[in-house]
Amino acid sequence: MIFAEDISICYGEKAVLDRFTLDCPGEGITALSGPSGCGKTTLLRVLAGLQAPEGGRVTVPGTPVLLFQEDRLFPWRTAGEHIADVLPRGQRKAVKDWLALTELEGEENSYPAALSGGMRRRLALARALACPGGLWLLDEPFTGVDQARMERIFARIRGLSRPVILSSHERAVVELADQRLPLAGPPLHLAEEKF
Repeated sequence: MIFAEDISICYGEKAVLDRFTLDCPGEGITALSGPSGCGKTTLLRVLAGLQAPEGGRVTVPGTPVLLFQEDRLFPWRTAGEHIADVLPRGQRKAVKDWLALTELEGEENSYPAALSGGMRRRLALARALACPGGLWLLDEPFTGVDQARMERIFARIRGLSRPVILSSHERAVVELADQRLPLAGPPLHLAEEKF
């Protein structure tokens, strides 16, 4: 199970999470939807262990891997090097497989500046998916990716059989998830489904 109980985060006087509780299955894909600024990214950072809550407790399976909203690619590293950097030593031959999963075949030697915005997003996603861990936390993973390609990549991620929590503003992405949690805030709270 993926569980957060009574977690609180404040930025100055502003409560982003106020005794927020989340309970997700430890399998499948769960989508968090909600307006910008409601607290989804803060929640993902807490689940990833990058931000300590002021109170409460978090339980996640294995080591979580977070895909940030920003691509955070190194301009001096090729697409293949970005993937190889995170793979265990014995799995370096899998670089092409991870690039293929996000439909970046043939781009192994390309630098980020030579890629379109959607391609850079898919490279950042491939790098996150290639990281060893027990849970993928994906913050807006399909920004700039066309719907048909997004659906194909989504199906491949589902086939990897690792639990995923993703956030998205896009209805088409959210509707593909196994579970959907509509959110509002701040402070973050469950809301009525608006799709």
